[in-house]
Amino acid sequence: MSAVSLVGSVRIAPYMQLPAILSEFGIELREVLAAAGVQADIFDSPNNLVPYPLIGKLLSVSAQLTNCDYIGLLLGQSGRLAIMGLAGQIALCADTAGEGLQKFADFFSLHNTAATVGMTTSGGFTHFVYAVAEPGMGDTSHIQLGAMALGFNILQELCGPEWLPAMVTVACSAPTNLRPCQKFFRAPLRFESDQSSLIFESHWLDRPLSPVDPLARRRIDAEARALQAAVMADFPALLRRILRKQLFSGECSMDLVAALLGMHRRTLDRRLKMHGMLYGEVLESVKRELACQLLRDTQLQTQQVAESLGYASAANFCTAFRRWTGITPSAYRRLAC
Repeated sequence: MSAVSLVGSVRIAPYMQLPAILSEFGIELREVLAAAGVQADIFDSPNNLVPYPLIGKLLSVSAQLTNCDYIGLLLGQSGRLAIMGLAGQIALCADTAGEGLQKFADFFSLHNTAATVGMTTSGGFTHFVYAVAEPGMGDTSHIQLGAMALGFNILQELCGPEWLPAMVTVACSAPTNLRPCQKFFRAPLRFESDQSSLIFESHWLDRPLSPVDPLARRRIDAEARALQAAVMADFPALLRRILRKQLFSGECSMDLVAALLGMHRRTLDRRLKMHGMLYGEVLESVKRELACQLLRDTQLQTQQVAESLGYASAANFCTAFRRWTGITPSAYRRLAC
């Protein structure tokens, strides 16, 4: 599989340990690949790009055949910044952990164009949040848990081995056996959350990082920015990632999003019309995908899902959901199980 740009794709690097994990359970990789409908050559190079829905299916099949519903944890707990490509390299070029984490978030799309990460800080605590932005995903529970395990390692790498989160939230149901998760995270865990996040005291962001050779720093920065320009050329996908990130805080006004894109509201409107799209339609599409994810992967009450999407009431959310899908949220949840 050639490493060419794909919409909604991820580098296979964080999943390179899957064959070894399957082997430990006595499962052959080719059996899983065949059942998931995935090409056998995806593990030929860590830089191979794979559509995110295929990753979700691959992990779901792996969990079923191994009878291990925390397989995402097993994958994520071995990850480090080194496997994150240019996004990981540029994070280590920062002066402080906070700057490094922000750079990682800013350039995350160089590694994964189907999801987004971001930071919010309030009351002395920082939330490092991961969210799927790709439409049409199936079960994301293994991806969500794996992302939190990988994020845990990245934060320890930036903040030091003494760093621990105050809480870990995961936007999926809890695995049957919680002990491996508890042993790894060493912090309070809250599954059935509306977002996957690592919450920690903000003072950790001030930790200085080891200095990097200035020439190497400039080279990595130039490579990252050149590649990012190519990734950002897919304007609809870029807008979806920004909107998914803005749903963290509920601030999704067209004026604000246009400012984040460095353009006027009218320019954003023109860009969207060039693609035959309207801002409100894209925002509703992102909300629909998040609603389906939460209804499918968690047992959150309808009112909680409505609040996560910024609706004033469950009734308003149910009306919107029926308009999107033709069925009620409860009916969707029953069909998704």
